[in-house]
Amino acid sequence: MPQKATLGRLTAVGVLVILAVFLPEAAESVGHEDPILRTRIDHAAVDFPDGIEFWLAFDEILDPQRIDLEFGFDAVHSCDGGAVYSARFPGRSEVVWQWEPNPQQALPPGAVVRWRWKMTDIRGDAHVSRARELRWTDQRFQWQTYTKDWLAVHWHDKEPEFGRNLVAYIEPQIDRIVPIAADPHPPVNVFVYAEALDADPGAVLRRDQTNPYQVFNTIVSVLPDDPQVDELSVLVHGLARIVVQDRGFNCYTPLPRWLEEGLATLASGGMSSEMRLAFAQSRLIESFWALRSLDVPPGSDVPATAPWYAQSYDVVEFLIGEFGWDGIGNLIDAIGDGNTVDESFKAAYGIGIDEAERLWRESRGMPDPIPIRPSQPEV
Repeated sequence: MPQKATLGRLTAVGVLVILAVFLPEAAESVGHEDPILRTRIDHAAVDFPDGIEFWLAFDEILDPQRIDLEFGFDAVHSCDGGAVYSARFPGRSEVVWQWEPNPQQALPPGAVVRWRWKMTDIRGDAHVSRARELRWTDQRFQWQTYTKDWLAVHWHDKEPEFGRNLVAYIEPQIDRIVPIAADPHPPVNVFVYAEALDADPGAVLRRDQTNPYQVFNTIVSVLPDDPQVDELSVLVHGLARIVVQDRGFNCYTPLPRWLEEGLATLASGGMSSEMRLAFAQSRLIESFWALRSLDVPPGSDVPATAPWYAQSYDVVEFLIGEFGWDGIGNLIDAIGDGNTVDESFKAAYGIGIDEAERLWRESRGMPDPIPIRPSQPEV
């Protein structure tokens, strides 16, 4: 997520007294201690999807030199506490300001936004307001919600039983990888829109797209009233990637993409017909990737990525068959502890990644990989 917010409009505050009287509270205070900066108005409201408007007014401190609005978004998988933004207003005691997300910022419905104000007086002393929060909610629709265990489905403009039926479909698919699910599992939200234009950006529409909301444990999807199997498998695929991340996320070593995608493909029903054909062709001409270099898909074009997805799935299927689910769980845990992938293979299986690749190729009737020899220095 970009680290700089698009600056919105800064407005002279002739309407603050009216706002204080007529605007309902849109946010909850966080914490119980009296704030250092006592505010007459400290308010924010969502105008989805255009932005969030913040209001501030205080009276007690003379000659304020600078006001800083600090705000950010909670993410489940974040190494810096979530994206943090700041906007500065010199010499003011009253502010109205709107944050306007730019197209690259991925903030899903339901995300928690936290903010506080920091005022610097003429002596250089900082006065900090009470931290507050609100939810970035899509108020354009009347949402219904169905929750079971860690999964919450939110939808609009569909039958009342849509959420329950969708969860009933999802559960047995995700159960295929339940042996590696975190316990307890962090909550996951799925927002289902009726139209793609309403869900943009971030709709999960294709298997090979990266979910921009994965760090929030959220999926935004577009499904008709009677979704087809292919549409549902894409949703399951995205959920499965979150399940894998919830067990193995860390701030040192990212989980191999092939491991995530292989398990997600397993949850969503295994290889597609395109993948099976691609795998057979790759096997025929010996064009598989070395396991060490399998981490990044070759591109976003489906025909180009089909061999990569097929190999990722087949390697995961081999590891489960050879070493069991405990082995996969131990591999994810070792990576989650910050070890390299090769170190994690040795911790989980007692062999390095190259030996694991050799065993996989042997099990599929393929020759050993050709070793990569270091280039010789020129004489």
